[in-house]
Amino acid sequence: MDRNENPSHGDAVTVEMLSEMYRNVTMGSESLSAVVPKIRDKKLMSSVTAQLEQYAEFTNRTGKLLRRRMVDPEEPSFLKKTMTRGGILLNTAFDSSDRHIAEMIAKGTKMGAQSLEDKLFEFEPQGCARDAADLCREIVTYESEEAAKAASYSAG
Repeated sequence: MDRNENPSHGDAVTVEMLSEMYRNVTMGSESLSAVVPKIRDKKLMSSVTAQLEQYAEFTNRTGKLLRRRMVDPEEPSFLKKTMTRGGILLNTAFDSSDRHIAEMIAKGTKMGAQSLEDKLFEFEPQGCARDAADLCREIVTYESEEAAKAASYSAG
């Protein structure tokens, strides 16, 4: 029998957790990519570029953990990507300052970290595998730190 047809509860919870993590880092990357053309400050651009590189690594690692469980990572839909980019364009239409962009990054990154942390608290007690939970904690920590950096940029 194929593992995906009747996975144990722990496997199902782990796959759901990893899928959520994959969505988080791919949409984080998508959102950052949408603001890159509007950034003028070299320090902010450097920070966003580093964050994009880290998201690429997280995407790769999360995808590998999914594939080990015989699940192909699911890319965000074209509609979701389009809505994200549209929202960013709308949000920067009247204020495309680097400070405003940093504020948007801080809010979005903080929301991503909180969402994953909530999922971790939900799924870990249900038997989520340690490798997935550990990577999730790593992503949450990273996003929390990046949100704080972006918030300090927008405040300063």
